[in-house]
Amino acid sequence: MTCTRIGVPEPVTRSILAFLHQLRLVYGAFDFAVTPSGDWYFLECNSNGQWAWQPDETTRAIARAIADQLAKGTAS
Repeated sequence: MTCTRIGVPEPVTRSILAFLHQLRLVYGAFDFAVTPSGDWYFLECNSNGQWAWQPDETTRAIARAIADQLAKGTAS
């Protein structure tokens, strides 16, 4: 498997933020299927998603970003 950073369409980003806000979540690992034609399908949101299988540099960046966000909390 190869993982590649991709851009997230604005409507998907807005939907993710609305989902997190509605459920009062600070963090969620979202799973999507993206078709070859670029259609995005939401599969699930894991409140404790697994990402430690990523390369060390990526794992450290994710852990740092999550810790920073959790320390800030929610704006509401």
